[in-house]
Amino acid sequence: MFNHNKDKFRVEGLIAGLFIGAVVAAVTSLLFAPKSGKELRTDIGKGTDKALDHAEDYLDTARKKGGEVVEDVSEAASSYFDVASDKVDDTMNKTKGLFNRKSNEVEDKVEEVADEIDKM
Repeated sequence: MFNHNKDKFRVEGLIAGLFIGAVVAAVTSLLFAPKSGKELRTDIGKGTDKALDHAEDYLDTARKKGGEVVEDVSEAASSYFDVASDKVDDTMNKTKGLFNRKSNEVEDKVEEVADEIDKM
């Protein structure tokens, strides 16, 4: 389960890196393009708006994926706690049974010794 998530994060990191690289390349190409300052600022503004839109989309996707991971981990932890709780209950029941048997054995021995003392 965790290896799958690790691979998913690697892919998402690669996509984020490619996206950031594309934005940097676009801004760099605009800066070196033969345009007037006003046109360049307009193009950079449009590019920035587009990049922010893409970043918001990516952030929404990351939030959804993060929520899914948290939910998966929560479910796994819950099932582990349930199993652990069942094991503890079983162990307690076995321990109580063993204690009761040993307690009864001790009582029987005490009665035997008391009977032998009375016979003396």
